[in-house]
Amino acid sequence: MTIEVRNIVKQYGAFKALDNVDLRVADGELLALLGPSGSGKTSLLRIIAGLDWPDAGEVSFDGENALARGAGERHVGFVFQHYALFRHMSVFENVAFGLRVQPRAVRKSEAQIRARVKELLDLVQLDWLANRYPSQLSGGQRQRIALARALAIEPRILLLDEPFGALDAKVRKELRQWLRTLHEEIHVTSIFVTHDQEEALEVANRVVVMDKGKIEQIGTPGDVYDNPATAFVHSFIGESIVLPVDVSGGQVKLGHRPLNIDAGGAVGPSKLFVRRHDMQIGPVGEGALEGTVRRVRTFGPIQRADIALSGDDTLVEIDAPRDRPLTAGDAISLQPRRYRIFAGQE
Repeated sequence: MTIEVRNIVKQYGAFKALDNVDLRVADGELLALLGPSGSGKTSLLRIIAGLDWPDAGEVSFDGENALARGAGERHVGFVFQHYALFRHMSVFENVAFGLRVQPRAVRKSEAQIRARVKELLDLVQLDWLANRYPSQLSGGQRQRIALARALAIEPRILLLDEPFGALDAKVRKELRQWLRTLHEEIHVTSIFVTHDQEEALEVANRVVVMDKGKIEQIGTPGDVYDNPATAFVHSFIGESIVLPVDVSGGQVKLGHRPLNIDAGGAVGPSKLFVRRHDMQIGPVGEGALEGTVRRVRTFGPIQRADIALSGDDTLVEIDAPRDRPLTAGDAISLQPRRYRIFAGQE
């Protein structure tokens, strides 16, 4: 099932949640809508689901006008952040619910319903919990049951709104891997909303980065991380050092200090973006920047250091491998290995 969104506008009073958004989701794709709170990602998901309506624009499924159909007619499965399981029903009955309330003309027989529920519980690897109630499950188990329930009606599209947002970090990581594997098995066109960049980059085929109701960039996880199209994408995805620079005559200056780096076509007041792990450390005199180590912390295979840049004591935070030990008080140089300069970022 392909999804096409064209010129979608959604406004809440003076706030424009979506501003002429265009998007195409390929059949069988697993797409992430990634952005901060208020970027428009949940509004877009709700419009695709039929839970909200745009002020302008079009939504089509396989070329057919989806806006002419209500939510119940779109054959969409929806998974919410907070599970929305029925507390008074067993796991089995929660998964069976959507099948039992279908119109009589299309409703399966009791034997077919029981077989379908068993198949889904096997799929999410929780068949042994069929007779338990939601209060007896862990958060990760509840979310897998919520997903099984969404899949019960055999949706053409699966939509997930911050599906792992209420879970702790370890469980989120386990479920991300599980969801990716599950999608490869069921191959249903799926869109999930997240503000967690690691989640989007690990799970999705493609990532849509949104901000202030607009799409900033669409690409594979590698594309948006390695080749950010805008300053916002660079700062939102990954952890970046951001320094105000001025570019004149092809020369890049930080304050009054010329930096031995390529301006990349930027002119005037700009900002230099460097990933923390892309700062190469060397002896004084061998890098574009110089500074003094103020503080060092160790995180597994890396060390994270606060560096006070020479001249104005601007603090930057870098990540470096532990095979090049740093100590507070060390004088060092820093040379960006990979970086971007975006013009007009005053």
